[in-house]
Amino acid sequence: MTEPLPATHCPECGGQLTAEETCTDRYHACMALELTDPAYGAVHHFTVPAYMLQHHSQLSADGWQAMAQILHEFLVAGVSPARMRQLIQQQQKTQRKSFSLVKGRGAERPSWPSTKTIMDVRLDNPDVYCADIRAWAEAVHNDIQQHEEVS
Repeated sequence: MTEPLPATHCPECGGQLTAEETCTDRYHACMALELTDPAYGAVHHFTVPAYMLQHHSQLSADGWQAMAQILHEFLVAGVSPARMRQLIQQQQKTQRKSFSLVKGRGAERPSWPSTKTIMDVRLDNPDVYCADIRAWAEAVHNDIQQHEEVS
């Protein structure tokens, strides 16, 4: 019996996979760098939403919308991670959360191709890494914005 050929592209984001690494593997490598080295961790607030938005099966439909808004706030409004934590805490004190990021109706796969994916992120050194993460997050945001303008 022959072994099935490995997928060459991620079914969620379309990223080019290798025999050694999937998107999930690369995400875990990114998390290991970001959580152990502050120079890499400087872009953690971009990595998580960009990955989750491109890997829709991780989120509920409402969670996907919330994550898109969070990425927008970080990139466009320039909200810092510390300020985002404050805003979320304030909101939780005044409003009952009406949805779950992960539970409920699942997010649908975006109908557009991804311009960049986590597989485009180079892990070489913090400067290259941070520039790649920022460019990837901006591409994810721009892909969403272009799609929403057309809808």
